[in-house]
Amino acid sequence: MSQTTFWFGSLLALSLLTACEKKSETTSIPAPAESAAPVAQPAPAAAAQGALATTSIDMDKVPVEEQYEAEAHGEITPQNFVQQIDALEKEIQAP
Repeated sequence: MSQTTFWFGSLLALSLLTACEKKSETTSIPAPAESAAPVAQPAPAAAAQGALATTSIDMDKVPVEEQYEAEAHGEITPQNFVQQIDALEKEIQAP
């Protein structure tokens, strides 16, 4: 009985493998259509890297979370928090 199960499993695996191979042979990706308009060439990578290398960032001037928290504590009070939330929602929804 185990020999029959082995041969049946082998036959099933072989048929599945064959079916997958035939499907991949018949599936083809169409070639892209050529257009009359010329395609713009991207800028050379070396030039882009050179521009990035010359840019320097002063990390002391980059705001951090604590600075935003201090600003929020100064601007948002229990009396105006509803108006502040409404303003934030409008800002988020604006395009």
